[in-house]
Amino acid sequence: MDGVLLNCIKVSGNNVEYHFKVTGKLCPYFTTNVMYINYEESVENIPESILAIPFVASIIPLMWVTNTVMWVKELDLTFYNSLHRIRDAYQRLYSHYPLKGNIIPANFIDNKLEPNREALLLFSGGLDANSTYVRHHDKNPLLFNIQGWYKAPSDKDIAAEADIRDIGIFAKKEGLDFSYAKSNFATIVDENLWTKNIRPNFGDSWWHGFQHSMAFISIAIPIAYKHGIKNIYIASSVPMGEFCMCASHVTTDSEFRYAEIGKCIHDGSELVRQDKIRLVVDYQRKIGEPYLMRVCSFNDHNCCECEKCFRTVLGLVAEAADIKDFGFYLDKPLKEYWEDVMYRRSGLMSFKSERVLHWPYIIPRMKENYDKMTQEQKEFVDWFLSFDFAKMQKESRMRYYRQNFFSIIKRKLGF
Repeated sequence: MDGVLLNCIKVSGNNVEYHFKVTGKLCPYFTTNVMYINYEESVENIPESILAIPFVASIIPLMWVTNTVMWVKELDLTFYNSLHRIRDAYQRLYSHYPLKGNIIPANFIDNKLEPNREALLLFSGGLDANSTYVRHHDKNPLLFNIQGWYKAPSDKDIAAEADIRDIGIFAKKEGLDFSYAKSNFATIVDENLWTKNIRPNFGDSWWHGFQHSMAFISIAIPIAYKHGIKNIYIASSVPMGEFCMCASHVTTDSEFRYAEIGKCIHDGSELVRQDKIRLVVDYQRKIGEPYLMRVCSFNDHNCCECEKCFRTVLGLVAEAADIKDFGFYLDKPLKEYWEDVMYRRSGLMSFKSERVLHWPYIIPRMKENYDKMTQEQKEFVDWFLSFDFAKMQKESRMRYYRQNFFSIIKRKLGF
């Protein structure tokens, strides 16, 4: 029968290894037969039925889309029951394609969480996570960060090192506990084969469309169980009412349950991105000191060159906030700096989607707060509101093609 068999879970101190066997048509989809998680703290005394959750949740969507089976020795009963509701939620997102497959545990364990703390917050240091922290900082959440979501973890990964460094500093400043984990969960399924064989049915990647929060939430569950934490918070990425086939969705994440009373709270889906910026700015003004964020996923600082940095700067300026107070440092005045970036890089930025999703919420706030802005901010806003991004993008692309014509041809021909 086609499927995945979890042979054993090996635990040593902080480290967990999941040794599994793949059979039948699923064999080509896996790059390894060992998934590992290196936690920052010991997980030796956590029940195997709880430790199995990260493996199951990280892989089970592949069973659903291929109508195959997963076998495990034992699994937390509460989580097992929630899996059916999670799959139903995914089915509503992908109503055009039947999600089947199954999981067969040999034993169900009815674990009961002994509540000791209220909240664990999945924390990246970006805007979404910070807005959730601002909303729930009174709960003194344990901050939890996960490394390995876009490639195999490495001690030389500057972005990962910066996450641990910066979140550690933030946690100490706020008087919070901080823990983290490194894992290869994101690379055990062959994304290229998924793209070739399965993506045409869904129009999305394995990571973004299916694995994303399934892995994040589940990897946090053993730590939540260890500390007696009943609520795992994950910040929303997509506002409610905005249709998006994304694995991190209020309808899917909110169905997670574990150890009888443990659950996941998908926080902030009623907010658009500008609402979140406003929350963080108001909090920064309340505490009266810098509140640093890092929105660049693959850098150890805010590069101030990419679209994500640009949209965040736009949002901060729209609230008449000093961008330096949030970790954005420019070597020129706002207008001059971003004019230069647009000339060099606008052809490589996806402004079309940002105009649709974010700019309609940013522009009204710019107009409302215009009188509160510095002269530098006003000049930047005047430039932004009158700038022809479509024209600049077209010109920048043509310039890029002219400058890189021969290398582009070689790449297309496979040289």
